[in-house]
Amino acid sequence: MAQQVIGFHFTLKNKAGDVLDRTVPESPLSFLEGSGAIIDGLEEELSKMSEGETAEVIVRPEKGYGFRDESQVDIVSKSKLPAEEINVGDFFQAGSDQHAPVVQVVQVDGDDVTLDANHPLAGVDLFFYLEVVEKRPAMPEEISHGHVHNEGGSCGGGGNSSCGCQ
Repeated sequence: MAQQVIGFHFTLKNKAGDVLDRTVPESPLSFLEGSGAIIDGLEEELSKMSEGETAEVIVRPEKGYGFRDESQVDIVSKSKLPAEEINVGDFFQAGSDQHAPVVQVVQVDGDDVTLDANHPLAGVDLFFYLEVVEKRPAMPEEISHGHVHNEGGSCGGGGNSSCGCQ
């Protein structure tokens, strides 16, 4: 089956029913099937749905953000962090490479800062309300670039027919 672009709206809640994230009505989220742009469990559910269909689904950790891994928690000196003021809840990229993991400050004790590289939703059941608003075959450029392009074929806007990405 050919790769598709799927546009959808979602509301994400935790087990207690608290809203964690959602799309805004004028901006559905779109992704290229198989690109790894969204979590596996969500992509699996959306791939089975038709345009205009709604569903409520639960994505378990093994198909979401995985399970917590305590080896991803580390204590470092404040001096190793790129900010003067460090607060619990702050996020930092753990290196200069754009693919370096993002870590969260979970504790500050004097000069010792505890960082957690686990995704904040690791180990959590995710409760999604979904609405598929678009399903279409992916354009060859989208498949070769690995992501969705805007209307007109560009990924950065401006009406350029080629996104220039690699």
